[in-house]
Amino acid sequence: MGTISQDHAKLDSNTIADAIRPLVEADPSIKVKSIIAEVQSRFNYTISYHKAWLAKKKAIAKTPSMVESNDCEDVKVSHYKPLVQVDGTHLYRKYKGALLFAVTQDGNQNIVPIAFAIVEGETADT
Repeated sequence: MGTISQDHAKLDSNTIADAIRPLVEADPSIKVKSIIAEVQSRFNYTISYHKAWLAKKKAIAKTPSMVESNDCEDVKVSHYKPLVQVDGTHLYRKYKGALLFAVTQDGNQNIVPIAFAIVEGETADT
């Protein structure tokens, strides 16, 4: 039987974290690719690198003895590019122009503002 290459909606990072917790307890430096392979063999689904990485961090967080000693050196995310979104709104009446802002998400999936600007108009230059 072949494997399905799409993420399963019910197979979230919390479910994966619970499933891989014994592996992470045994070897906290386990590679994310090994977690992907384990989930593929156990659930017959190939998950994304990001979901496996997030599940590993959650599994470490659920292990009390590892939370204190985790120095985050075991995970390399240099290839992972954070998503930054830029949006704006037009200002009316007394204040003309546009308010532009950029936001991103932190590791806990909280939306974090990183920059804002008030400009004369919403153009490519501004």
